[in-house]
Amino acid sequence: MIWDYYNGKTLFITGGTGFIGTALLCRLLSQSSPKRVYVLCRGGSDKAKAKWTDMLPPSAAQILTENERMTILDGELGNTARMSLSEETLQMLKQTVHIVIHTASSAQLYSSLRELAYTVLAPSIFLTQYALKFPNLERFVFLSTAYANAHLWKSHESTDISVDERIYPLGREEEDYYKVALGAWSAVQKTGSSDEYDAHDFPWPYAYAKHLAERLVQQKAAERNKMDKVLIIRPSVLGPADKFPYPGFATSHGAPSTVCAAEYMLHPGRRIRLSTRCENPNQESTIDEVPVDVVVDRTLVHVALRTSGCVHAVSGEQGRLSTEEWWRVFKKERRLPWNAKPSWVSDDWHSPNLHQMARRFKIIGTSFAFSQGRTVKVVEKLGAGEKENLRLFADRSKPYSLHLRRHHIRLQAVEVAKKEKWPVCSARLLCQKGKAVACPDENVKA
Repeated sequence: MIWDYYNGKTLFITGGTGFIGTALLCRLLSQSSPKRVYVLCRGGSDKAKAKWTDMLPPSAAQILTENERMTILDGELGNTARMSLSEETLQMLKQTVHIVIHTASSAQLYSSLRELAYTVLAPSIFLTQYALKFPNLERFVFLSTAYANAHLWKSHESTDISVDERIYPLGREEEDYYKVALGAWSAVQKTGSSDEYDAHDFPWPYAYAKHLAERLVQQKAAERNKMDKVLIIRPSVLGPADKFPYPGFATSHGAPSTVCAAEYMLHPGRRIRLSTRCENPNQESTIDEVPVDVVVDRTLVHVALRTSGCVHAVSGEQGRLSTEEWWRVFKKERRLPWNAKPSWVSDDWHSPNLHQMARRFKIIGTSFAFSQGRTVKVVEKLGAGEKENLRLFADRSKPYSLHLRRHHIRLQAVEVAKKEKWPVCSARLLCQKGKAVACPDENVKA
């Protein structure tokens, strides 16, 4: 059984108070009996418990705040492997931990590469080096993004880009891409950029930082002949949970589509200027949004089955949404009828002439067919009972809806209104009301 694998195991998890980390801890601790779960959190136990209490209903928060199997370590990731922890704690982790899951990461898409060197790259490199020294290590898991390969949109003529579960070198295929990655990392540290970054059109610096981090994680594993210990999980656009820890679970800034919906609600014009090269973008361009519980279950299943290499945690070709479907749902959520339609242009995705939604999200107007063959093969090995209790694929049996995230849309709309110096009442006027927590035991109104 999948969950039996974790019984008696010791895990070390970063980012445990974030969107993915919180869902992962709830799932792991409610389904299995690990010996110990160590969670790294700046501010320690009080800070972590306050965050979980704020984002979860009491029944779910209790799984984390009162769990005797979990220890919260007051520390933070940085440009060393020490994480502000004592030598005694570092040695204890080294000798006892079986599984390291690194979910912590900056979510700032537009931070400069120089900044991301210290918030994404250095922490991932040093944590990898540290974890690969653990004598009992069974798996090191690095959470990346499927859009680490979004630069392929600009280098291919197709309007539906196939992306496989592998590393895509940024140079020639025959080059030693581990050596190239080390050179790029050195350049980023010295200059804040690299030749390969300048030569490829990534939508955000963040996407390149994750692409480079994947290669550096694998390079460190190759150095120690432990490639079989490393698993890279690539979520697509994160969305609220289908089921676990409860339907609609999300954090205020965790789901990008929620931010887009808020900006749509407040748009005063009839047209929203977006970029594409698709001939019929409403039907041909797509959004791959994956529920966070699908990401969590894919991660935990692949760890238990000793998968290594790259695995996509996505909705995939059959589960993704056309932009038309996505847009239609936005229109339904706006309280006052105002049919703002996309105005498709061929401008570059960095163009300042585009709507702020397109400038921030950038993948609107594109289409990626992310492979998920490794998960399909895994499902074939599972028994019927196991599959029934797992969320390995997005549930598209019901129409796509935003009703469970109305509270967060309103919060985001208020933020947008304040930033643009518009009346905050406009956000409340245009956005639907919703529950603060979409959970059966909570009835707190927004």
